[in-house]
Amino acid sequence: MPLLRNAKTPVENKDIRALHEIKKLCGDKPFIVKGIMTKEAALLALEAGADGIIVSNHGGRVLDETPATIEVLEEIVEAINGRLTVLVDGGFRTGNDIFKAIALGADAVLVGRPLALACATEGTDGVRNSIQKLKKEFIHAMRMTGCENISAITHTKVRK
Repeated sequence: MPLLRNAKTPVENKDIRALHEIKKLCGDKPFIVKGIMTKEAALLALEAGADGIIVSNHGGRVLDETPATIEVLEEIVEAINGRLTVLVDGGFRTGNDIFKAIALGADAVLVGRPLALACATEGTDGVRNSIQKLKKEFIHAMRMTGCENISAITHTKVRK
């Protein structure tokens, strides 16, 4: 059993007040909170007026037993129940990975390392090729699961 499976986010009134203040400073710009790994933290962001959240474990570098974002995504999405935009990052390397995250409720998936590596090794062409590969893999996953469009991608398309 992972060490942090039942970890709770320490939420205090001062946290909510601080987030409200940040939201005010944003004016009409979107306020998105990153580092969400529990439904409690997601609900705190919602209460603070966030426009969206990023389910992120900061590369899993906090502790060895930090759960993967894909492991906590569905529970967070269920708690939010469509009231916030949910983005996710952390460990997404293929179009299949992106498909799984969308199926578990993410509105979008952030991809960093594969594109950074492609840029470092092959420059602009590498990034272009990497994006095309992700797109091809994603479309293949859609076809293999009978999804004609993004809205057809649901949790029933993946095994838990």
